[in-house]
Amino acid sequence: MRSEERTRNRPRRAARPPVVAADETPAALRRKPRRGTRPLADGPFPVPVSTLDWLLSRENLAVRFATLRDLLGRTTKDPELRRAVREFPRDPYVRDLLPLLARRLAPGSKAEELERRYDGGLWQTLFLTEIGGGLTIPEIRRAGPVLMAHWERSFVKIHRGEPLSADVGPFSFACRTLARIGFAEDPRIVAAIDFLARRRMTADRHALPASKDLLLFASIPAARRTSTVNEAIIFTVERAVRDELATIPSDGSRPIVFPAFDQTDPLEVLEALAAVGVGKRAGVTSALSVIASRADHRARWRLERPPAFPMLLELETPGELSRWVTLRVLKVLQHFQGLTMSVTVRGG
Repeated sequence: MRSEERTRNRPRRAARPPVVAADETPAALRRKPRRGTRPLADGPFPVPVSTLDWLLSRENLAVRFATLRDLLGRTTKDPELRRAVREFPRDPYVRDLLPLLARRLAPGSKAEELERRYDGGLWQTLFLTEIGGGLTIPEIRRAGPVLMAHWERSFVKIHRGEPLSADVGPFSFACRTLARIGFAEDPRIVAAIDFLARRRMTADRHALPASKDLLLFASIPAARRTSTVNEAIIFTVERAVRDELATIPSDGSRPIVFPAFDQTDPLEVLEALAAVGVGKRAGVTSALSVIASRADHRARWRLERPPAFPMLLELETPGELSRWVTLRVLKVLQHFQGLTMSVTVRGG
């Protein structure tokens, strides 16, 4: 058996199951009636210091880095953030994923090694950027020219004004990935996202949820967005609020999942709106209340179900408290609501 197959088949966690109370198993949690959604109080959302310490724990170096950068707003000159950047590849999940990604990006690899849902090189590179990976990682630097070469024909067609023959879904994700790893100002990427923006506003049916296109548009710096992209942001925000935000059940029966790849969940809709700078508006407050009501007493959230597709490696255990979900929710609440927290970050 090849080493990659062994890696895929063996569980990432210890064989011994975690010790939980009988009524707190994932299956029991799914059977429990959910608490009613209460209106979110005005003012900053309270976060206990213990929860922030939990996110900053060295048990998960990737979450620690993302918390410092995205939640606490540490700058690139901050010594703690610089140290977290160096430590990011040593996170157990990232450490185990990088060799698998390298094989999918190796010269001579077949196209399916790049595009295959959801363990192909494109999807894994995008996911790494979503959890904080950047150009300091050689595998992500390698992904740039590989993805550009793979979709070169599509970029040429767009430049010539010819119909796009590629699957719009993977192409859109490729553009978002490339924009996130240093190609956001490349004329080919700017033109491709302009093309996808026009398609969002004119196509009778669209391949992706509105929230995915908002995340795509947000990957381009505001100064580099074309007028078409800016118009598409306004158009797509309305579609996201009408078609995605308004359909979030108040009973919390639509689960939070991470990663979502080409699907979406209630939290990602709010993330996408925040990414393009939407403020509080009709529909947002009620959706925030639904999400906030699913926290425990320490302002921590669970990974409510596993991804609906096979993962190369397990990121977190479904049904258990999730650092990644908690961080994502707190980022959204910080944008729309503000947070109250006070803690001295420990270098450990």
